[in-house]
Amino acid sequence: FKDVPRDHPFYKEIEWMRARGITTGWSDGTFRPNAAVNRDAMAAFFYRAAGSPHVDLPATSHFSDVSTDNQFYREITWIAARQIDRGYPDGTFRPLNNMDRATMAAYFYRMSGSPQYTAPSTPSFSDVPLNHPYYKEIEWMKAQGITTGWPDGTYRPEGSVNRDAM
Repeated sequence: FKDVPRDHPFYKEIEWMRARGITTGWSDGTFRPNAAVNRDAMAAFFYRAAGSPHVDLPATSHFSDVSTDNQFYREITWIAARQIDRGYPDGTFRPLNNMDRATMAAYFYRMSGSPQYTAPSTPSFSDVPLNHPYYKEIEWMKAQGITTGWPDGTYRPEGSVNRDAM
């Protein structure tokens, strides 16, 4: 990608995702590494990472705000069917919202089959208390080496996931 130089901190990871077809970037040849990942794009990343499996597309969407002609309908349908994303209680998916870091951890955990895992009794991150809704998933992701958090000891669960960090 023309906006990801070889000295970019995540160059190797971004190239790995590109080489495997997990990301295609933008039509202008950019990746836009500092942009936030939308929820629909995150669905596409996970679907492609799974090998773009066949999906029987229902005539009616699982979510009231995702039409059957949405560019990521297939991908969103797939993650809903796999229970990777359950949407919001009001029946929406909110495809253009930024993906937050806590939900991203849940995606990784669920994509891995929700493995048996006992989270530590002492939080690894100062901003993710034991009672956080995604405490177990965030701690699992750290235990797997998928995340290290921030240098200040935080995870920033409500923060947006940037494309380069994904």
